[in-house]
Order: sequence, then structure tokens, then C-alpha cells
Amino acid sequence: MRKTFKLVLGLALFLFFVGEAAAYTPFKPSISSGVTFIAIAVAIMAILVTFFFTHGGIKYVTPENVLDKEIRRTIYSYLNEYPGSHLREIARDLDLKPSNAEWHLRKLEQSNLVRSRKIGGKKVYYLVEGGVESRKRAIAESILRNKNARMIMQYLHDSPGKHLLEIARALNLNHHTVKWHIKKLQMAELVEGDR
Repeated sequence: MRKTFKLVLGLALFLFFVGEAAAYTPFKPSISSGVTFIAIAVAIMAILVTFFFTHGGIKYVTPENVLDKEIRRTIYSYLNEYPGSHLREIARDLDLKPSNAEWHLRKLEQSNLVRSRKIGGKKVYYLVEGGVESRKRAIAESILRNKNARMIMQYLHDSPGKHLLEIARALNLNHHTVKWHIKKLQMAELVEGDR
């Protein structure tokens, strides 16, 4: 770090003295001065890029280092405990801005640790680690977060074989609402039935 600091300081002093010298001599633009200016600008950019790469300003996220950040480990643990969570839930429960949570979730997805699936208009996240069972659990938990879906599921558990209109009357729900939730429950393989 000291070497880079000395290099940047030296370059700044050099540019300062070049600027001072230019102030006392008449400036006549020529091709060589334009090339010199471009060369100096490129050198400054190279030094700055090197500085940020070597001192942690710019880092690439790889599968090997994706869980080095505490926030990503926290999100990963959260999804292990609550598979099927959507972005707003994750952001709210972990006290993150949605854009920040989304960025870290994207990095976890790119590293093949987390997957997402759109369910009911929301993108839900789950761990890759559990395979098909993890995906099914995430989908089921996401669907059953809805009160109406839980009521329908419980009713069908207690009274199997009921028709759509019977379910709607018993739960005091619109039959279109019941049909929509049953379709989602069937998609998640939580209930079976004739279509």
C-alpha cells in the first residue's frame, strides 16, 4: 500500500510541476504535446486501476469467494431456514434495501448456490443444495404463506374429495379464488384432484 501511495504521490507532484512549468512558458499546441497528455492520462488511469485491484476496491465474485461476505452468508442461512422467500421478505427480515438484497441474491445465483422461480407473480429463492426436494419445499412454503391457500389446504386435509363449489361455500370464498389456489396447490403437488 505504501508503494502505491508513494507512486500516486510522485505522479501527482510530477503533474503539478509539469503544470507549473507550462504556466511560465507559452503553450503552443502540437501533436507531441497531445500525445504526451494522452500518455499521462493513460498512465494515471492504469495506476488508479492497479491501486483499486490490489487494495480491495474492485473484486470479482467467484464461487470460491461468494460466501466470504457476511451478508451473503446471512442470506444463505436465511434461505436454508425459510426456503421460498421472496425478495421483499428477505430484505425486510434482514433489514436490507431490496436493491442490495437483490444484488447479493444474484451473486449467489451466479455461483450456483441459490435458485429462483417465479410463483404467483413473485420470484422466490431456495438453496440448490437440497435438489428437487428443496425446490418443492420452497414452492410449497411460498404458496402456503397465503392465508386462503392454507385454509383450502387444511379444509381438503380434513374433508378430502370435496368439489370446488363445496370448498368455496364452506370457506366463504369466491369459487374463482378457490380454483386459483387449488391450481397453485396442484402445481406444487400439495393436492391431487380432477381438473
